[in-house]
Amino acid sequence: MTAVEVRVPGADPRPPFPRSWYAVARLADLAAGAVIERTVCGNDLVVFRTESGRVAVLSAYCPHLGANLARGGTVVGEAIRCPFHSLRWSPEGRCVGSEYPNNPEYPVGLPSFQTIERFGFVFAWFDPDGGAPTYDIPDLELDGWTDPIVATIPIATHVETIHENGVDSVHFDVVHGFPLSEPRHEERGTSFHSEFHFATPNFLRAGPSEITTFFDTETHGLGYAHSLNTAGAVGLQYRVLLLTTPTRANHTDFTTVTMVRRPAEGELIAGVPADEVGEFMHRGAVGGVQQDVPIWEGLRYMERPRLVKGDGPIGRFRHWATQFHPADSGRSAT
Repeated sequence: MTAVEVRVPGADPRPPFPRSWYAVARLADLAAGAVIERTVCGNDLVVFRTESGRVAVLSAYCPHLGANLARGGTVVGEAIRCPFHSLRWSPEGRCVGSEYPNNPEYPVGLPSFQTIERFGFVFAWFDPDGGAPTYDIPDLELDGWTDPIVATIPIATHVETIHENGVDSVHFDVVHGFPLSEPRHEERGTSFHSEFHFATPNFLRAGPSEITTFFDTETHGLGYAHSLNTAGAVGLQYRVLLLTTPTRANHTDFTTVTMVRRPAEGELIAGVPADEVGEFMHRGAVGGVQQDVPIWEGLRYMERPRLVKGDGPIGRFRHWATQFHPADSGRSAT
């Protein structure tokens, strides 16, 4: 009997969980001994920091009798102790002891996830094929910048849709009211680079009535993008970090992080305190995301869209993104 592929009309052909580094926690929330519950790429997880300061990410469910380690589990030395029967689990997912009489060996393992720490966040590597990381995330220098302002919005959309939005040139004008000038895009292996600029009224207290901001954005995998934005006429430079973490199929936690470079002298940027400028830029960044949300949540993915001249390199971006799709996803580049 010949197998026949059946595709539901309108079904999204993209794999729900592309391989990438995804943010799972803020370091500020992980003091020694802290335990956090997260769901990432359909996996219920426990994130904890050992007494020596090491951060670990494990599957949440103890393989013994299924207790959730994130709910009542406690850090004991360099392991997390199950609240149900006291089995202790190392950051590598090995059982390293218990309070059973004679402390019998328990040879069953617990899935663990490789982690890195970058600019105040913990990222974990997720790959449905079980492969090793294929790229790194560059760290950022935080000295000389305002304290990061962080906001997370849960969105019912595919993680790839969010990053594809960044190369959709026309939507910046239609949705956000900012027509782009001279957009340029380039695939750089596992990162995708975009540059553009646009003019807006000057919201500060000094300088010209209109300012031009230049955006330089690098997307690393499908879990993180860094945008360095510069308005030289008023001495303003700020960062917007976009952290996108799939929680379950077609659901993504979108975290926006904003910080402003402090002036070399004083605390004012065109007459406004740097921290106040940071708060303003963060409200703008989050407001922009909120404008996109109803479109993303109501969107039906078009596998072969009929594009219009000027739409931006959507096909190129989709082709680039397929390198993060699992080997058996069966989706060809569009």
